[in-house]
Amino acid sequence: MTSNRLANKNILLIGGTSGIGFAVAKEALAAGANITISSSSPERVANAFGRLKESNPDRASAIRTHVADLSIKDQLETTIESLLKFTAEIAPVDHVVFTAGNVPPLVPLAEASFADFEVFLAVRFFGAMALGKYAPKYMTIGKESSITLTSGTQVQKPTFWMPPAVGGAVEGLMKGLAVTLAPVRVNAVSPGLIMTELIDRMPNEMKQFVQKAEEQSLTKDVGYPEDTAEAYLYLMKDYFATGSIVTTNGGVFLV
Repeated sequence: MTSNRLANKNILLIGGTSGIGFAVAKEALAAGANITISSSSPERVANAFGRLKESNPDRASAIRTHVADLSIKDQLETTIESLLKFTAEIAPVDHVVFTAGNVPPLVPLAEASFADFEVFLAVRFFGAMALGKYAPKYMTIGKESSITLTSGTQVQKPTFWMPPAVGGAVEGLMKGLAVTLAPVRVNAVSPGLIMTELIDRMPNEMKQFVQKAEEQSLTKDVGYPEDTAEAYLYLMKDYFATGSIVTTNGGVFLV
């Protein structure tokens, strides 16, 4: 058995053009995998392709890109299946890493409607649900294959009402998919505050927690994508890990 379990694997990274997803894509490419990165923005896809090619010019032919907007709920199933079908054109999909997420306004609960909550659910939960529905059709079926979702430490240590509800739904879905899609493994990574481009798009009421998170971290720093990416790489490579949540948060639960 080869010691490099990602070599020649076909990996789909949904949300792989920035932040944690991009860091996973970069490391997977360096490990010898064939990768497909997707985003809702053609500009971000093109930019990410350029950066990946620059980081590893010898492996440029192992990079594929696809534009996929997961925020349109009525088209979500078609979008996800098209993305999987595109990725599987070269070989069955071995791993899917799902880091895509939107940042809609965080509406106070007293003013919130079901529609406000559904906007938050659209990408992170319904997108993951559609992935679970269609992935088996295009994946290698076995313990060597995996799907890794993304939740967050807001589930256990909330600062606002909406994020823990969504993250909790994702973690519950992950466990259900792990049972339903077995022997394909399904896991989740729960990051703390990670300094990605997403921070810049957060509502002002959330940005105040950035400094606080750094002060409270036992590492005396916030998290960075290249560190958190290791959790996703681990879950792809450990063939006995399924139904698991890996946390990477600087010890926030101990403070």
